[in-house]
Parts: sequence; structure tokens; C-alpha cells
Amino acid sequence: MPDRPAIQALSELLQSGHAKPKVRTERLMPAAIYDLDYRMLVIAAAFEIHAKALPPFGRRIHATKLKFLQFVAIRPWLLPVMEAWGPSDKEEEPSFSAQDVRRGFLGDRMYDAVVAFLVARGALEWMGSHLAAGLHAELLTQLYAGAVGNELFAAERKALNDLTRIKVTIRMLEGL
Repeated sequence: MPDRPAIQALSELLQSGHAKPKVRTERLMPAAIYDLDYRMLVIAAAFEIHAKALPPFGRRIHATKLKFLQFVAIRPWLLPVMEAWGPSDKEEEPSFSAQDVRRGFLGDRMYDAVVAFLVARGALEWMGSHLAAGLHAELLTQLYAGAVGNELFAAERKALNDLTRIKVTIRMLEGL
């Protein structure tokens, strides 16, 4: 375990060599949410943590719920909003109008493209409105195990684990 944070060590290393960073605005990197590997990992983690067993078919999860879970995992600052979203124990109307959240995650086209890729790869398969573990679902398990084993994407994994304590219904997600 390093004695100092990695950013501090990198900063000191760059300063010791009198490095002068240059930014080329014409070659800016896209945000991580558009990175295929990152999104596959987040979807794999959401599936591994939240999918339920359905014998004899294996594990599955409602596709809209998976889309929502990965959306929040990428944006863990939304967790307090999600906690306030659902109805209270008194069966009142939801305490937070979630139209903006719905519009955000339902319009997430990158998720749709990554799921299409995972279905083509055989890691997932469609089962009506659900996504189920495909013939090559070990890809998802390996991605998730690698992240856990290497202590990567801790914020996303924590958000997904925190979401297990929040009741998320399809009715909430689809705005019915």
C-alpha cells in the first residue's frame, strides 16, 4: 500500500522532471461513460449484484431496471435522490418527481449499444422484457470479479450495493 496518494506521487514526479503539460483541445478524450470497456464493467456489476435466479433459466433482470441501475452506478451522487424517489412507508405518492431522472436513463443510448454488443457476444440474451445470462455469461462474472479483486470502480460497486436497499419498481421506472 503506497504511503501517499497516487495523484500526489504523480504530481511530484512531473514537477521533479520540470514537465510542462500541453492540452490539445482538438484531441480531447470522450467521457468515460462512452467507453465500451467501462460500460461493460458497470453493466456486468449491476447484473452480478442485482440479477435474480429463475430456475431453470438461470439469472435474469428486467431490462429497464438494469438500465436504471447502471445509470445511477455511473452517477453515484444520485443515490440520495433515489432514496427520496420512492413512496414512503405511509404509501403516499413518491416524494420526488422523477421525470428528469427517467428522461436521463431512458435516453441513454450508449447503454442500448453496449447491451446489443453483450447480446451479440452471448453474455446476455433477451427473455421478453428481461435480460438473462447468456451462453457466455462468464464474461460478466469475470469482469465483475476482476474489478472486485483489483479494487477497481469502488464508487460504482458501492452505489450498486447501496441500491439493493432501495425498492425500485418497474412502475416507478416507466412512470406508470
